[in-house]
Parts: sequence; C-alpha cells; structure tokens
Amino acid sequence: MTRTRRADRRARNHRAGAALFIGVCAAPAGALAAPPALPDDNRSGGIEADEPPAEGEPAAEGEAGGEASGSIEAGGEASVDAGADVGGAVVAPFAVLDVGDEEGDDAGAKGKGKGKGKGDAAKDKDPASIGGRREPAVNTVRGGLGLFGTSLADVGGQHSVRFGLHTDFFRRSGFIYDSSRFGQDTNSRFRGTVNIGYSPAKWGEVFLSISSQANRNLREQPGRQDAVTNFALGDIDLGFKGAHRFYRGGAIGLGGQLALGLLSGTTKLTTERVNFGFDFLFTLDVRYLTAKAFPFRFTTNIGWLLDNSLKILDWSRISDSTSREVTRFALGVNHSRVRMRYGVDFPMRFGKDRQFGIDPIAELSWDVSTHGEQTLFGQPGADPAPLPRSSLWSTLGVRANVVSGLHLDLALDIGMMSPNFEFAPPVPPWQLLLGLGYAFDPRPVIKEVPAEVGPPPPPPAVTDGRIVGQVVDGQGAPLAGAIISFPGLTTTSILTDESGSFTTFRFPEGEVTMIVTLANGQTQEVAAAVASGQETSLTVTFEEGGAAGSGILDGSFVDEQGAPVQASFQVIGQGIDEPFGSTADGVVRIELPAGDYRGIARAAGYEDAAVNFTITPGDEMIAVRATLKRGTPVETPNVSASGKGIRLKKSISFKGDEVSEKSQAILDELAIFLKGHPEFQEVEIGVHTDDRGNPGQRSTQRAENVRSYLLGQGVSPDRVVAKGYGDRNPIAVNLTASGRAKNNRVVLKVTKQSGGGE
Repeated sequence: MTRTRRADRRARNHRAGAALFIGVCAAPAGALAAPPALPDDNRSGGIEADEPPAEGEPAAEGEAGGEASGSIEAGGEASVDAGADVGGAVVAPFAVLDVGDEEGDDAGAKGKGKGKGKGDAAKDKDPASIGGRREPAVNTVRGGLGLFGTSLADVGGQHSVRFGLHTDFFRRSGFIYDSSRFGQDTNSRFRGTVNIGYSPAKWGEVFLSISSQANRNLREQPGRQDAVTNFALGDIDLGFKGAHRFYRGGAIGLGGQLALGLLSGTTKLTTERVNFGFDFLFTLDVRYLTAKAFPFRFTTNIGWLLDNSLKILDWSRISDSTSREVTRFALGVNHSRVRMRYGVDFPMRFGKDRQFGIDPIAELSWDVSTHGEQTLFGQPGADPAPLPRSSLWSTLGVRANVVSGLHLDLALDIGMMSPNFEFAPPVPPWQLLLGLGYAFDPRPVIKEVPAEVGPPPPPPAVTDGRIVGQVVDGQGAPLAGAIISFPGLTTTSILTDESGSFTTFRFPEGEVTMIVTLANGQTQEVAAAVASGQETSLTVTFEEGGAAGSGILDGSFVDEQGAPVQASFQVIGQGIDEPFGSTADGVVRIELPAGDYRGIARAAGYEDAAVNFTITPGDEMIAVRATLKRGTPVETPNVSASGKGIRLKKSISFKGDEVSEKSQAILDELAIFLKGHPEFQEVEIGVHTDDRGNPGQRSTQRAENVRSYLLGQGVSPDRVVAKGYGDRNPIAVNLTASGRAKNNRVVLKVTKQSGGGE
C-alpha cells in the first residue's frame, strides 16, 4: 500500500491544523481529518503495495455479522463514529431536564425563567417547563437523553418515553489507500440506529439502541484480501443513567451512567463480545441563572470504555496491511479508551404557547486510547500523529422541535485529528447526520384560559319585607344585647347592636310577632305589620330600663394540697363565652352581669375543673373556689418541639377556610402538647396559601380558625397568635396541583419561651 507525496503532505497539514485548534481553541472550520500519512512509493525507504496472497490463501470474509459497536459512549454515540468508535459507543444526551416533576418532577420545578409567548403556557416559572411539564427532548444517537453525542446530566420528565431514528454517512476518495501505481480508494459508509429511552423515576433513565452499518471500499489494489462491502449488523447498546439537578431549580446537573455493548459476530447475529463503559456527567443551564432565561447550556462528559471489539476476528489471517486496516474500519473495531465530550447548545422556544423549539448545537469529542500499541496495525513509513493516541472531531448541527414531541436533527461531523494506526482506526474527514425523534410525556398539559363571565343575573323580585327597629329604655338610651326572637316563624334569634338597633329577616307580607328579652331577664312582646318590598320601622321601649344588675366574681384556684395554681378560667353564660387569666396566686376577679354561669378552670399539667355559680347584683363578691387535680401526662407522638418551632407529623388541612374534620385529631394533640409545655409562652400559627383567589384574606382566616379551635381546647388565648402570609413565601411553583398542595401549609413558630427567649 502506497501513498503519494501530495497525499502525505495533505495529511500533515490536517494534523497541524488540528494541533493549532487544540492549542488556541479556534473553530475547526478549515481542517478535515485524514488518517496518518502512509508511506510514499517515491520516498526513500518506502514500500510498494503488498503482494497478492499466495495461491490458495483464503481472503478475509467480507460480511461481518455485526459492527464492533457495542460500546456506550456517554449516553449516545456521537453523530459520527469518528472513524474510531467501536460501534455502539453511547454518547451522552444534551437536553433540558422535571421536576419536575417531577416531579413535579414534578415535579416541581422552581426556576424563574419566562417564555416569550403570550399564552398561559409561556408563564411557566421553570424555563424548561411547558404547560406544567418538561419541555420535550429526545435521545442522543445511541444513548439516553441528550444532544447528538453528549449526554446531559438529566433524565427528562418522570415516565416520559423517547424514540429515535438516526442515520449518518460519508464518502471519501483516498481515505485509506492512495497509490501512485494503482490510484486511490473510494470509501463510503452508511450507518443506521434505532433508539428508545424511558425515565421510570425523576432521577433515573434506561435506554436501548440497535445499530447496523455497511462500508464499501473500492480500489484497484492487486491481491486485496478484504471484501468490497462489509456489513456490521445488530449491535445492541443498553444502559442506565442517574442524574440530579439542583441550585435555583435546576441550573446545575450532576450524574453518571453505566452501559453495556453487545457485539454481534462476523458470521452470525449472536453476541460474541461485550463492551462496558461508564461516564460522569455535568451540565450548567444558564436559563435558570438569568432573569430573562438566556438560552445557553454547557455539558461535559468524561468516562472510559472497555472495548473488546478487537477480539471478534483473528487479524493475523489478513496478511495485507491495507486489507487489514480497511476491515478494521469497516467493522467499526476500536480500542479501549478514555472518552471526553464537550457540548454547548442554545435551546430556544417559540410560538404562542412555546410549542416550537430550535436548538443550535456544537460539540467537541476527544477519545484517547488506553490500549497497548498494536504493531499488527502499523503502516510502514507512516508519519506519526501529533497526539498518537487521540481521535478528535467536532459536531455542528441543529435540532428542531417542529410539533408536539416530534424532533428533526441535522448535523455535520468534522474530523480534526486521527491517531496512529497502532492505536485506533482513522477519523472520517466529514460525516452527515440525519435524525428523527419523538418524545412522549403522559402527564397532561396545563393550560389556563380566562373564564367567560356573563352579565350578572337580575335581582329577584321583592315579594316580602323586613322590620328595622331599635330597643331603648325610658330615657331613650339604647339597650345593647337584647334578644329578638320570632315565635312560630323561626328558631333563630338576633341581638341588638351597641346602638340598640336590629334588622329582622325577610318575612311575607302580614303581621309579625316578636319577643324582646333584655340581659336582666325583662321581656316584652311586640307586633309589627310587614309590607311587601318595604322596611317597617319599630321602636321598643322598656320604661324601667334595661340595665341588668351586676356582681363581682372572686375566683381562686388551688391544687389538692391547697397551693395556689395559676389558671385560665372560661366563663360561659349570659351571652358570655370567654377565658380570663388568673394571677400567679391563682386569683381572678371579674365583674359580670347577674345570672347563672358555668366556669371551667384549666392549667398546664392539671385536669380541667368545672364549676357552676350565680352572680347576684350588689357590691358583695361571689366567691368561687376550684380545686385542680394533677393530670396524668398524655402522650403526643405526632407533636414535637424542634429549635424555634413545633413540628407536626400530620399536616393541617382545611375545607374552604374552616379546619377539616380529619385535622381535628392533630389539633387536639397540639392543644394537649401546649398545655403540657408552659415553657412555650407564645406560639405563632403561620398559614401560607397558593396564589389563587385572595391569598392574604384566605391565609388570615385559616390562621384565625386554627387559633379559635385551640382556644376551644383550653389553650390560653395569650399563648397563640394567628398570622396569614398569603402566597408571599412559596416553596413550589403553583402551576400543578402538587405544587399548590405544598404551598398550602401551616407553620408553628415559637416566638416567646420561658427564660426570655424569642
């Protein structure tokens, strides 16, 4: 096998251009890779093409049952084999990740980016989310979720499925053989891959690909020992990837993947050799770090592949060096190697609902052979490469999300550097990649649309009337707190306000009888005529006045040994239902209207004590004494104190703004806990809500209802404070039901405790 001086000089120029790219990180636009220069037949010491094999010597079989392509290259093969990829190299994907979703991945996604669309879907706070779920993304050529050959530290939305079809090809004259006597070879290769990926969890992905290739090498070399056309069929790559995204909702991704390549033999489709590879993955998504979600991502993969493809054939059977090298390249045979992938892309979304996407992509792939030098593949007189063990190529392309989950790929691989023949096969100077992919996410798209609001219904026709009145004494002074009842009409009564005024329910036209009862027990029956559609005025006068007599309660609370106990005394009666706190000596004095009452004394660590008493008018104090028994401590397994807060193992839920029945048990336990821990002198009930409706009003009302429930269970009113925070402090996005559920929460914070702690 020989090569002209001109071809040798061209190869040296390609290698020099690649070395300059590495040195200054310049673009690879000008240089196309070529294999290391083979010897020139006019050069001193050069060799002629190998002699034909001896008569009867068998030639190498021309049809390989499977490409040596079982390797898995960082999540999906690069768009080209780089001429050195033992088919099957799975190269890592490069696409945006969910949380959402997963959860939420939902969930649950916390980014702040916004799309430019005007639709509701464009309002997603996660720049990688569309309509409440992850933006559609597809696999690499032969691996998991990613770009063409670089795997993203991401696994897509949970339970999402991806399917891809890719093909690549190149054609080059003088690729391996260039003789001044017999001319150049013309080498062409065509490869195809079917790929499928599935994300069973928000952090994990499995992928599978099946690849085949055909290589045709035409040359006029006498005595060639390789077939004109070689096939490598049915190589299988399968693997698993795990990844986690964090920082500002997903700006940084870290992950890793393991993969196996099952290599078919040269005479049958059964697996003869197995490759093994692993890769470490890193992704930086700038969309999560910028206010306007600038579309830029950087990803790098570093890994190693144990490549056993050299073992699928006895290479010593091929004595001609050119035929041996053509066969190695045609079957996709390569050596064990370190694999490095670097990729940047610019994922942009368009359309009213961000339903279209375009993603320009640039990648740099660098393989470094770790296998020992294979002198059998050496080419006498070939010039050494600048980096003898390195295969280097770049990829420029674009991926378009044309509709729903459908993607189209177009990319060009540009060869930059080939290794010495002793370490790996040559890198194709160029290679065109075409692809078709589809991503399916089972989660429904969330789209909010404004509700159609029609004109308000007309007010109902007025067919009844009501009474507007006032209760006063003989001097015209208003009597507040008078009870107005309606015998024979309704069991519901109303009270007069501070001005003695009242407004009745609506009644049909006719006479309505009412009974007015003052706080001191005086009653008066009155009647008024109700006119349809009108308000009837009425004044009820008590000549003797309505001022009820009052007396003073002198309460004291002691334990079983007679020692004073500081307690809370709930007074119930005469329209009063309110707790009053005693002094440290267990004494409480209250002026109350005359009448019968029931009282409940409560103190931390004691059983409640109930007493009945009657207040009579006059200056003499009414003594009430209650003895409290020490209670048996009650276990509160679902309530505990932690630092400055109180933790509940069960959440507090609401029905509207009211505490739901299923949450009463945990609130009962919380009340027992507070009464048994007087050191927590003040606890804030902080309620947070999602952004629907009026968050401030809703959270405040819910907090007050929780406080009222605790007071009803005997907690002192000066120990609990209600505060509504609305939607000011979300912990998840409000685009999904799971996100809103997380934001609707109750936080208990200790704001004051014994010893002055706040």
